[in-house]
Amino acid sequence: MKIITLVILVIGTILSACAGAPVDTVEQEPLGTPISQPDTACSIPTQWSIQFNRSGGFAGVNESLTLDSGGSLRVQSERPAVNVRNTISGDQVNAIGELLVRACPFEMKPNDAGCADCFLYKLDIQMDGQTYVMLATDVTLTEDLHPLISTLNQILQDAGE
Repeated sequence: MKIITLVILVIGTILSACAGAPVDTVEQEPLGTPISQPDTACSIPTQWSIQFNRSGGFAGVNESLTLDSGGSLRVQSERPAVNVRNTISGDQVNAIGELLVRACPFEMKPNDAGCADCFLYKLDIQMDGQTYVMLATDVTLTEDLHPLISTLNQILQDAGE
């Protein structure tokens, strides 16, 4: 009985000592911050390229899409195995350019860890000399970025069929 009481006292002491311990916080640079600061507001880019990765979800997918303003398209996926090179139409190129302007300056909501089966989206966008790198999940997408992600997801799906 004395041993149980002693063990409870030791555990209680350890827990009470930990309860008041300060939590270290790491100051992170906001997602969506351009690597080089843009000189002006975003306008329809004359040249752009996108490296888009979608991973996670219930099925544990890992897909990538590379697009550029010349219409070049490449899709790669592990499950199912896909490696496609193609081109997109001029109308699609223009539509993506407009979506880039709408989403720019690519601001993201803070990361939310409460989404177990969400997709993780990674975007590496280069447009008119500026580079933007972003991470987001289904729950952290901004209203302005959502149409771009939806369009890229649709292109991934269509190319993989």
